[in-house]
Amino acid sequence: MAPAGKKDEGLMDTKEMLRRLGQPGGGVTFLAVAAIAYGIACFLQRDFAIYWQPVPESLPLRQPLAFLSAGLLVLGGVGLLSARTVRPAAMILLTLFALYDACYVLQLVDQHTRPKAVLGLAEQTSVVVGSWAILLRMRGDGSAGVTTARIVFGTCSLLFALAHFAGLRPTADMVPEWMPGGQVFWALATGLGHFAVGLGLIANRLAVPATRIGALMYVCFALFVWLTGAVTHPTEWLRWAGVAISLCMAAALWLVGDLLASRKAEI
Repeated sequence: MAPAGKKDEGLMDTKEMLRRLGQPGGGVTFLAVAAIAYGIACFLQRDFAIYWQPVPESLPLRQPLAFLSAGLLVLGGVGLLSARTVRPAAMILLTLFALYDACYVLQLVDQHTRPKAVLGLAEQTSVVVGSWAILLRMRGDGSAGVTTARIVFGTCSLLFALAHFAGLRPTADMVPEWMPGGQVFWALATGLGHFAVGLGLIANRLAVPATRIGALMYVCFALFVWLTGAVTHPTEWLRWAGVAISLCMAAALWLVGDLLASRKAEI
């Protein structure tokens, strides 16, 4: 049995860790780096990252628009690194990811309900919400907007969980075989993680810690699923785009946490 002093020390360390996780900060820089990486990956691919930017092949001037999209991702990311340009940069990223959303909406309209399109819609919407969270925090008012951002991201998280459970085998196949516990275990565990994040955000219970832990889960996904493949196949730029979009989603979730934490601090 551990001495009482050790228990008290451990409890204090846990409380301090939770306090730090509950502090706003870091999300803007996080999204900046992720957006820059995403744009660079798209430049190297010389096309849209079709898994996450399903622009129709028939679109006129498709390749020039792909380069424009990649350039705006980099521009938006760089803009987030300067306090003077955070607002327009956030608006650029919000607009870009909303346009990617629109591509998924077109898929749903043309081909009826497709699970992959619904998942893609949720992924892009999560980054839209993260970019919007920057603007909401800068504006400093409008509790309705904060509540909407929280619930929308929570809904996206529930859709991510559903995708894990409904597509358990494909999700498990993405997990590296060397990870302890087995592929199915991690597919289920991360699905439960998404569900817990969504529930926490929608119910507004432990919402800020949920965003921090959830963002860490996204980062692990980027590192262990996408980055391992990108390192072994370095010229397959779509894998690098997978790393970057996962980091964009992680940053967006962190930004929602920053927004909620800042509003809590103002009360």
